[in-house]
Amino acid sequence: MEKLKDINWNHLYCFYEVARSQSLKEGAQVLGAASSTVSEQIKKLEDKFDKKLFHRSSKGLVLTVDGIKLFERARLVFEEGSKLLENFSEQTVGGYPVQVGINSTLCFDLSEEFISQYWDLYTKYGTVNTQSFADHEILMHNLVRGTVDWGISTQKPRRKALLFSQIGEYEVEFVCSPSLFKKFKDSHDLLTHIPLGFNNWDKSLHQIIQKNLRKQKIYPKEKFTSDHPTYLQKLCKRSRCVTYMVRNPMAKIEGLKTFRLNEPIKIQLYAIWKKSDDGLISTLMLKELLQSPLDVPPLSYFDHKHQIQVSEIAKSSLK
Repeated sequence: MEKLKDINWNHLYCFYEVARSQSLKEGAQVLGAASSTVSEQIKKLEDKFDKKLFHRSSKGLVLTVDGIKLFERARLVFEEGSKLLENFSEQTVGGYPVQVGINSTLCFDLSEEFISQYWDLYTKYGTVNTQSFADHEILMHNLVRGTVDWGISTQKPRRKALLFSQIGEYEVEFVCSPSLFKKFKDSHDLLTHIPLGFNNWDKSLHQIIQKNLRKQKIYPKEKFTSDHPTYLQKLCKRSRCVTYMVRNPMAKIEGLKTFRLNEPIKIQLYAIWKKSDDGLISTLMLKELLQSPLDVPPLSYFDHKHQIQVSEIAKSSLK
């Protein structure tokens, strides 16, 4: 029976780098070794497992079914190894993807804008995955466990193992059709007499708005709920109801009139990460982005050449 001590990890790492680049030559360059040496080490690994890991042809290397299975497992090992090295040394290692958890909220578009700008900063170190969490505490649990690398929520974390920083403060606006808005002298009367549509899955924001309306002595005669924000917007455009949206300075709303009350309804958006991951490049890039205004994208944000450069694509593959 094989044990971990019987595996030559250098052979496995050689396989991982070659499989990652799908090229013996490029993998050897990353490893700083001759192609013949790397090829020999992969052959020894194949002999050890008694499985063929690559199909070799004049066009290059292609992973076999067994090669794909081994690569997926090896990828997890060496990505975690990169994080381990960053935690215990002062050098930037990179080479691993980031998993970002997002608390389900109407701030989704703002969260996605922030994460897409984060990708721009993190590009040369890896890719960025996202995952949705309906409940704040479940997201916090996954952060502590390390299932996600950092997260975004409208609530501050209570756990001592987590750190946070405010991304920004965003205002909730009410919306209706322009023609309906013109019919009323006062927006308070508009909210009182026209059905008010609430987003059912963002219950925390639902409660904040209800509390704010009561504070300003506004009591809608009719309220209804929906799980679908676009359905509410369509009804608004038909002058059937009033609803609310998070004000996004980067988005233009067509066919809707936005308005605010005397006391603005504001919510905070927080980036949250694990304290023990404070020195990882994934967290350092997050902190760098937090220093910049959300509505001012990085210089390379819309530059397609940036992704091509960091992906190290050979000029022979480009037009």
